[in-house]
Amino acid sequence: MIYFDNASSSRPSKTCLDIFYEESLNSYGNPSSINDFGRKNLTNINRIKNDILSLLKLNKNDYEVIFTSGATESNNLAILGYCLKNKNRGKTIITSKIEHESVLNVFARLSELGFNVIYLDVKEDADLDYQNLKNHMNSDVILVSLMGSNNEVGTCFDTKKVHEIVKEFPKCVFYSDLAQAFGKIDLNFNNFDMFGFSAHKINGIKGIGCLIKRKKINLEPILYGGNQEGGLRSGTYPYPLIASFNYTIEESIKNFFSSFKKVKEISDYIKKEVGKHSEIEVNNEFATNPYIVSLSLKTKKASVVVEALSNKEIYINSVSACNSKSEDPSYVLLAMGKEYNIAKNVLRISLSKENTIEEAQEFIKELENVISSIRS
Repeated sequence: MIYFDNASSSRPSKTCLDIFYEESLNSYGNPSSINDFGRKNLTNINRIKNDILSLLKLNKNDYEVIFTSGATESNNLAILGYCLKNKNRGKTIITSKIEHESVLNVFARLSELGFNVIYLDVKEDADLDYQNLKNHMNSDVILVSLMGSNNEVGTCFDTKKVHEIVKEFPKCVFYSDLAQAFGKIDLNFNNFDMFGFSAHKINGIKGIGCLIKRKKINLEPILYGGNQEGGLRSGTYPYPLIASFNYTIEESIKNFFSSFKKVKEISDYIKKEVGKHSEIEVNNEFATNPYIVSLSLKTKKASVVVEALSNKEIYINSVSACNSKSEDPSYVLLAMGKEYNIAKNVLRISLSKENTIEEAQEFIKELENVISSIRS
């Protein structure tokens, strides 16, 4: 099997699963209980939060960690929670046209609630015109939400530049969806007022993620219940998941440079080889995130190629996993100015540190075989 769909979900490491298994068997007490068996788990959770902040070089006096079910919930809590809590400070919010749907759909809802939403265009390389962002900033803007790395083409926005622009407006905060950026591109986390990410994108277990924010930022909760996480995220703490998530984050940070180098070699090889093929267009030669390779088929149907490769146990995707069952073209590629047919027939290869150059070579061979065997 060759698995090139890691941006959808990566394989959990064995150690991560071992931690989850052991803690599930031995530390199953509810952290919100008043008995010692449960309370020791809450003590461990608070320690883990400090460990995470330390790993990310964030001051625990300035930032806090809120555990969620994943990046989608983190995006919702940060964006919706901030805007609802701070709507008296301003009603204008800014994002880009190529954000993940878990961001765009929250902005659409906020528009229905009366917020003025500005959607920034992107250039042909899927990057922003930062002067355009600056031109839209004013005293009514309370939130700028721009992703760390795009989930379809791997474009990485200049988050330092965004931070510099936003900090000139004291009422405004900068949130970033880092689901495809965390552990994959070099980041200064102090540039963000809030950010969120998931475990299952970095060889962790599905169902756990976090929102990290400056303590001074106030949010309206979007879940109500037992008042966990200071009332911001009610629900029983999943301590075994949190313990495994902590390990996942540690490994991701510790192995960042070696993983990046390995994945970049594989990514560069794939782009070079497919670039020789007249039937294929490489959409993201410019991408600074090597974990994602975006290709378009000029005369073939992407879904047919994905299925044919699946039959050979080679697993890739078309656009993002959230949209892969849709027949609509990629809104990301359309925003980049790509033609409809190119935007409609996209292959997304997303890599992991576990992948090898030999797998890439086999993939190229089988991709060529599949394309040559399918009628236009």
